[in-house]
Amino acid sequence: MLFFLKKSRGFILFKDQKFSDGFTLVELLVVIAIIGLLASVASVIAMEARKRGRDTGIQASLAQARFEAALIHNSDKSYVALCDASDTLNDANDNLRIIEDGVRKYAGVDPICYAAKDTYCVQSPLNIGGYYCLDSTGFAGKITDSTYCPANTRCP
Repeated sequence: MLFFLKKSRGFILFKDQKFSDGFTLVELLVVIAIIGLLASVASVIAMEARKRGRDTGIQASLAQARFEAALIHNSDKSYVALCDASDTLNDANDNLRIIEDGVRKYAGVDPICYAAKDTYCVQSPLNIGGYYCLDSTGFAGKITDSTYCPANTRCP
C-alpha cells in the first residue's frame, strides 16, 4: 500500500523521497567512464577486424599470382618470367603489376618472389603476423618464417 505525501513541481513524491534537479557529478563521471571503456574495447575490435580485412586482400591478390604463373608457364614452359631481378613480381607484365600493387596496398611492401624453370614461390607479410606464401607445388597458406622466398622455390 502506497502513501502519497505531497505534490511537488508536478511530481508525486513518496514518503521519505526528495526531489532533486539533475544528476550528481559522481553519477555523470561514472557514466562517462563506462562509455569510455566501451569505446576503447570497440576500437580494439575494429582495429583487429581491419587487419584481418587487409590480410584477406593480400591473400586474394596472391591467389591471382597463381593464375598468372600458370599462364606464364603455359606460354614459356618456365616460371622465370614471373619474377624480376629484384625478387618481386615482374612489373613488365601488366597483370603482375596490378597484383603487386594490390599486395603493396594491403601489406605496405612488395611481395617476395622467386622463380626457376619449373618452380616458383611468392610470399608477403601479413598484418596479423606471419607470412602468406604460395608456390608451384600447390601450397597456399600462412607460414611463420620469412626465409623461404627467395632462398627456396617452395614455401615450407
